[in-house]
Amino acid sequence: MQFEMKNVSKVYQASEENKVYGAKNINLTIKSGEFSALVGPSGSGKTTLLNLIAGLILPTEGTLSHGGKDITSFSLEERTQHRLDYMGFIFQDYQLLPVLTAAENIEFPLQLKNIDQKEIKERVLWALKQVGLENMGHRFPRQLSGGQQQRVSIARAISTRPQLILADEPTANLDSKTASDIIELFKKLNQEFHLTFVFSTHDQRLIDQVRTVMYIKDAQITETRINNNV
Repeated sequence: MQFEMKNVSKVYQASEENKVYGAKNINLTIKSGEFSALVGPSGSGKTTLLNLIAGLILPTEGTLSHGGKDITSFSLEERTQHRLDYMGFIFQDYQLLPVLTAAENIEFPLQLKNIDQKEIKERVLWALKQVGLENMGHRFPRQLSGGQQQRVSIARAISTRPQLILADEPTANLDSKTASDIIELFKKLNQEFHLTFVFSTHDQRLIDQVRTVMYIKDAQITETRINNNV
């Protein structure tokens, strides 16, 4: 499913005289199976763009569409359901629930989808295997390294069988070796399962591995580069 932004702007308005743009006249297309990154300094608009793609916020102007569906016309409940059905999320700080085991953290979004318990168990085992943690489902987050916690976060994201995964600075808190391993895992999931990835990142190691790099400055996409060598 292709995602599109057409003439999208997002204005955070403190007053009539004080308008701050989180996004300004953005046009972009994210094709199915894309492996892409949003790159720019802090405050440039990367997080706003991710939130717009996710439908967590709506544009002040312009339209968002996913698979030909106009997300800007959806109600809050419809946008929430759309995220649950089609999107997965990976965060810089993992956002695992500390009172749940790794397996239970992965189960959580599946329970929201009202999947039967047998299939939930199968999906959790499948997801843990994909990230190399099939023997660690019983561990709590505090018993896992940062890299292992991020792998659980990735397993949670893919367990719902999404079409689009949004990842906000997913390697920022990881050491060099672990970050490289996580990037290789992202590439494997993209290639084997045709998962679409959009990263927000400062990490040059990740930037070097994506196919499409969208550079953002002052809430605008200033340049798009295609890396044909990956």
